[in-house]
Amino acid sequence: MRLLPPSRILIILFGYVSRLLSVLYKTDLRMAAICAMSFIVLSAHAVEANQRVSVVALVNGEPITSLDLENRMKFLRLLSNLEMDEADFRADTLQKLVVEKIKLQAAKEQLSQYIGEASSTARQLIDRNFTRDGKAGSQILSEIGISTTTVTEQYVADILWGNALRIRFPRQFENLENLAELELERLKKAQNEPQIKLREILLQPNPKRPLDKTTQLADKIVGALKKNSDFTSIASQYSEAATAAQGGRVNWMLVSQLPAPLRQPLIEAETNAIIGPLEFEGRIYILKKDGFREYGLSDPTAASLTLVRAILPLLADASREERTAATKQIAAQTADLQTCEEMASLNENLASGSLPYLKDLQIGSLSPQLQKIVAPLQIGEKTSPLPFAEGMTVFMVCARNQPKIELPDIETLKQAEFEKLLTNISGRYLLRLQRKAVIDYRS
Repeated sequence: MRLLPPSRILIILFGYVSRLLSVLYKTDLRMAAICAMSFIVLSAHAVEANQRVSVVALVNGEPITSLDLENRMKFLRLLSNLEMDEADFRADTLQKLVVEKIKLQAAKEQLSQYIGEASSTARQLIDRNFTRDGKAGSQILSEIGISTTTVTEQYVADILWGNALRIRFPRQFENLENLAELELERLKKAQNEPQIKLREILLQPNPKRPLDKTTQLADKIVGALKKNSDFTSIASQYSEAATAAQGGRVNWMLVSQLPAPLRQPLIEAETNAIIGPLEFEGRIYILKKDGFREYGLSDPTAASLTLVRAILPLLADASREERTAATKQIAAQTADLQTCEEMASLNENLASGSLPYLKDLQIGSLSPQLQKIVAPLQIGEKTSPLPFAEGMTVFMVCARNQPKIELPDIETLKQAEFEKLLTNISGRYLLRLQRKAVIDYRS
């Protein structure tokens, strides 16, 4: 049977509506026609809107529409500022939607009853990850005209996917408690070892995006990040690591636990630097160094000190000979001092005009040069004379407070171990599902 075109359907509908209105409201046919025309115009807009929404892909029979694709592309443009060719950007975004659809389909087979709960958690993550100026993420997206539907679906897919893998591969996850306890023991024994805090974006090649294309995408992400795009937002949308839902955040970890190809670039980088792309075991990593503890949990820069100082005033334009003489003088005057009270008294006698005591100074807040000098000092020990704007200065340590070492709890360590396992298992299993899936890409 041949279907009538939409224009012909509207003409027929106009005739029916006109006659119906004239009968129902006992008005003349002319007024009925005017009312009918208004109705038909609205209907025409609805038909036109429906015609613009098309299916761009079928994943095991389930559609991804052009509206889904446009919403996600609009959202990613806002977040990432990636400088990509439009066709590549469209293809990559569509592939993300295909992967999410495959994840959700696999998860629904075992966890369909938890979709409502996962949706609630997804909305909380969106509100947290995209909050701006005190406004929740969902409100921010709504104000700029972005539908949160496809974004929510992504989070739901990832939440259910993680739990589905745990059910499907119980043996791999059954030792999380033991792994966490081993990690806690390792941390206790390695409290003085260097630790690092970082964020990660993991990209894995797939059948539609081989390694070279994945590397190109990584280069574009790095370019956007170096132009101050938000790491958390990009990680939440592009990273294929289990940490994506937390914006790529990885908790403090021992530097020795990092794979060698990632370790040295991270150690050498400055704090807040972007590192990568780095290839390791067929995956591409983009990292951000958030913090570094050279001495681990007992980092001396975390200690706070109370210092007392004696300052021998010196003019800014003093000659080298005058500075040398002042150094010898203050060294001699402080050589036999044993207490902070004696040092404070000397400072008063020298009439520097500066307060003698500096209380609760965190070592990490001092200049790098001064940190190296005072960090090793114990109570009662003094520095050698140091040149400052106020004059030649000697410091003595009066009090030292090292913060109590707080090891992470078992639940935090279990979550970290779960994320490591999930990242490894997810990539392999997802690749298997992608190869088995029936995917029909439409033009």
